[in-house]
Amino acid sequence: MTDQPMLPVEAEILDMGDDRILSAQIEIDAPPEVIFDILVQPRRHADIDGSRSVQHVISGPERLSLGDRFKVRMRIRISYWVTNTVLEFEPNRRISWAHLLRNRWTYELIPLDSGRTLVRETNDLRAAGWRASLSPLSRNLPAGQRSIAKSLVQLKRLAESEVAS
Repeated sequence: MTDQPMLPVEAEILDMGDDRILSAQIEIDAPPEVIFDILVQPRRHADIDGSRSVQHVISGPERLSLGDRFKVRMRIRISYWVTNTVLEFEPNRRISWAHLLRNRWTYELIPLDSGRTLVRETNDLRAAGWRASLSPLSRNLPAGQRSIAKSLVQLKRLAESEVAS
């Protein structure tokens, strides 16, 4: 028997009917609790960031909850920081935050059978209005969409490795 090459893991990029809504989803072989535990720890966001723009947490709680603020060092061509505020928090189901430009990042966790979870990540630029033009992401939406898909692949690997250990 020959070894089959492993197929690359990919997230499904979603068409949300509006170019200002970037979204992708992936199935993860881990329960929602394991995945949500990763997402509520800002220090772990750099580990899952597919754009490699998240550098590290400057300040904020160890674990997020509704209304929490956390400051993150970013790098897209130049270093800068953003302060995010948690706007939605439904344990093991949904977390959402936004920064000054009002880009809203949301993770939705949908339980499936056998301890698996469908995770959808969305960056909604609609609330940013004219401020969206200030975001490097808005200047290259296809790259932003691919970064979201890469983030989900990294989240999958991290969550599945935690379940396996």
